[in-house]
Amino acid sequence: MAKKSMPDAKNPDGFQKFLDMGSLVKGGRVAVNWLPDGRFWYVEDAPHDTSIRIFDPASGAVEDMFDTVRVREALSQLLDRPLPYAGLPFASFADAGDAVVFSFEGAEYRLTKSDYAIAAEPVPNLMEQLFGRTPQQLAGPRNFFRPSYHAEVLAVPEMPSPNGKLLIGLQDYNLTLHYAADGRTEKLTGDGERFYGWDIESVRIGHAAGGSLVHRTTSPWSPDNLRLFATKFDQRQVPVQTRTHILKRYDEVEDVRVARTGDPIPIVEPYLIDVLQRKAIRIDVPTEDKLLLFLGWKADARGLYFMLFSRDAREAALYEADGVTGATRLIHQERGDSYIRIQHQIVWGRAGCTLLPDGSGFLWESEADGWNHLYRYDMDGKLQRQLTDGNWPVLDVLGVDAGNGHVYFTAHHDPARPYDVHFCRVSVEGGAVERLTPDAGVHEIQLAPDFGSFVATRSLPDLPPQSEVRRSDGELVHRFEGADVSRLETLGWTPPEQFSVKAADGKTDIWGVIFKPANFDPDQRYPVIEWIYGGPQIVNTPHYFYAPGGSPIYALNPALTQLGYVVVVLDARGTPERSKAFQETSYREWRRHVGNDHACALKALAADRPWMDADRIGIWGHSWGGYHTVACMLDHPDVYRTGVASAPGFEPYDYFIYEPYFGGPPGPDNAAAYEDASLFADAPGLQGELMIVTGSSDMCPWQNANKMTNALIHAGVDHEFVLLPDEIHGYGAKQEAYFIDKLVRHFDRYLKN
Repeated sequence: MAKKSMPDAKNPDGFQKFLDMGSLVKGGRVAVNWLPDGRFWYVEDAPHDTSIRIFDPASGAVEDMFDTVRVREALSQLLDRPLPYAGLPFASFADAGDAVVFSFEGAEYRLTKSDYAIAAEPVPNLMEQLFGRTPQQLAGPRNFFRPSYHAEVLAVPEMPSPNGKLLIGLQDYNLTLHYAADGRTEKLTGDGERFYGWDIESVRIGHAAGGSLVHRTTSPWSPDNLRLFATKFDQRQVPVQTRTHILKRYDEVEDVRVARTGDPIPIVEPYLIDVLQRKAIRIDVPTEDKLLLFLGWKADARGLYFMLFSRDAREAALYEADGVTGATRLIHQERGDSYIRIQHQIVWGRAGCTLLPDGSGFLWESEADGWNHLYRYDMDGKLQRQLTDGNWPVLDVLGVDAGNGHVYFTAHHDPARPYDVHFCRVSVEGGAVERLTPDAGVHEIQLAPDFGSFVATRSLPDLPPQSEVRRSDGELVHRFEGADVSRLETLGWTPPEQFSVKAADGKTDIWGVIFKPANFDPDQRYPVIEWIYGGPQIVNTPHYFYAPGGSPIYALNPALTQLGYVVVVLDARGTPERSKAFQETSYREWRRHVGNDHACALKALAADRPWMDADRIGIWGHSWGGYHTVACMLDHPDVYRTGVASAPGFEPYDYFIYEPYFGGPPGPDNAAAYEDASLFADAPGLQGELMIVTGSSDMCPWQNANKMTNALIHAGVDHEFVLLPDEIHGYGAKQEAYFIDKLVRHFDRYLKN
């Protein structure tokens, strides 16, 4: 029987609900708060029937942390009114010794543990509020902005000293001490200036395997509170670019130091800061054309460790600096024929080097045998042994148990399912790797600080998350109830399909996920939208249960199924977390293999799934996904009818972050790779219906988008250009909603006629 098209299959209400898809999934993922004795507490059934329970992994026993009835009665009596809901009036608290402090309806209360007495915490008076002298303002960490290799900078918190008496941050480009006792601040340095200011280590936010965000924090403080590791961030040789802010009465032109390909990049100068003497000692090591990542201090404060990476990411080196004099020694160095680290991971704080807690050596990640594996070295840089091997890569080292001699890490440990994330351990003395999570799927791990147990939350694209408690040897202790997806099902949600097909080379397996339309009917034919990234920095495909909350743009792809679309996501050759050979496909070949793999995969999928309408395929992506959207449309017009390129970078000459993947700055041996990756000259060949979306303050993508639309205009190619005034590489809430509406209308127009 012939398949029927569904040009107008829509559920606008379901689409809007799916944009906050995370709120439609209840439970399944237990957030753990570890206690010093190895137990943990967690929250259930918030907010309607909140309870806080303590779980003991040693015995499997569960008990209530608080007597809900007594808490409610005490607070109700204090407020002289009944409380809403049925459970605890709070889902988080701060421990204060013999009491806990919690918030309820905007006010703070102190609950005494012994007798369940509740008293209101003093409210800051008007003078404290006016002069910024509330207890939180005085003692709490304040945010500051770190300098960056990129145009945008993040607000990060001041870093507390080990004894909690001081915090360190930045003010007016100088290191600034913040005294927790009274909130006073004091400049520790005075020579910082714009484009040559000080920097201090703080929280870094990056991607962990399995799609979750991870906060990596390394304290710049020495363990004795007396010294700091800091840097001066010298951008003075980086050429000036400008961006114009256009929403004021008069345009405001901002100078921004962002290195284009081949330009000088910022020089990071490492320093040892003596806090008492206000003395800065330059750590004498050459850092020009290097990226620096601080690893931490020795336990006795007599030394510290940091890494330097060459700008082409082909070289990584570990250094030790004397904690008093700043004298350095090179411990270990690796150099590869192509990039050995992903540049974004360096900036996000993932060094690929883990210091052993007993000071005996370090673990080094290397792809020397073709896969990312762990190697143990002593502190003289002498190789002791390779700890892991096999046709699978190590992902993240989560901890080293010095007492029992185990390294705990995540890995794609099952070669038959190369994107499953497993939790594993291996002895620091070598031996067999133990896989601690036996079932297929992506496992998010919460490891106890004492290494006695862990909580693993397992999911697959079609399997909702479920958390379980296991002891350190993998023995199952308890399974919590799985997630409730009934609210998704009432909207016609169909579980996604994980797939594997051959790449364009006919040999390599590439993997992806298909999101199927609401109330899926295999006897219908549905238009297809592909979501692409294509860059060599991240795995784009969600091989886990994908139900994001927060920013709607992350839920856009499953939401599009509510409008009658099939949505396909896959990762071509050249992307990470597979073998070195798999990723090196992207080395000096930025464009062709991506489009070839994606187009080949879509054809194969549609051939086996007649409900996918191969004559109605669209594509969209953000950032390098915007680039590959247009590249795929140019190189495979027989596959892609239309596309939306959001915040695209079309020109590899415009940003130094391309360099590691092209073998360094442009030169005679890689000029052809740069030229082939640039899309402007190919603009006259665009056949499909293209929409370009960009923020006017997004350095490089803004200029790239304008250059592309100029090339299309000169070629007489009709297209749409959507301007988001003063937006950067991520869009604000109103602008994001506008972008989503434009994207939906664009695909409705050209895929559903």
